[in-house]
Amino acid sequence: DDSNIISPFENEPSSSVSNIEQEGPLELNKENVDKVLDEVRPYLISDGGNVSVQNVDTTTGNVYLVLEGACGSCASSTVTMQMGIERVLKEKFEEKLGEVIQVDPNGDGDGNGGKPTELTMEAVQSEVKRISQAITAMGGVVRVVSVDKIGVVEIEFRGPNKVKKGLELALLDVEYVKHVKFVS
Repeated sequence: DDSNIISPFENEPSSSVSNIEQEGPLELNKENVDKVLDEVRPYLISDGGNVSVQNVDTTTGNVYLVLEGACGSCASSTVTMQMGIERVLKEKFEEKLGEVIQVDPNGDGDGNGGKPTELTMEAVQSEVKRISQAITAMGGVVRVVSVDKIGVVEIEFRGPNKVKKGLELALLDVEYVKHVKFVS
């Protein structure tokens, strides 16, 4: 009699890779788009790139993204945008999603706009915080040791070399960073 046998998978959550539980499409906003992009970031970072959300137009549903690091100059960036990023966003936002548009990070044309004129610890910490979830997911641990105004960033890192290289390229994308030095 098999009626008393209970499957260990019966009450398991779905085997989806997603870290976002959802009933129907998500609300389209910058925070949710960023959370969904956390699913593709590990793949981009392992190739020395990343993606950030510049803007989400809730009226049109258009999402404006900046491909960073190796992804920004990669010949396959269009394929990455359409087959990877856009597909994941469509799964989560369904018909709320308009176009997914790649934008030039330097194309904002607003002059200095109150940005710092030298490298700051806050700028480096902000970038590390932005990609830390992906770094952790791939077995990496990172800590900013010091930031020099002339552009040298000292980082303590443990983890796979591919992730280390991705971290280095992401940090080199931070304005005024000239060199990333890994220390132990």
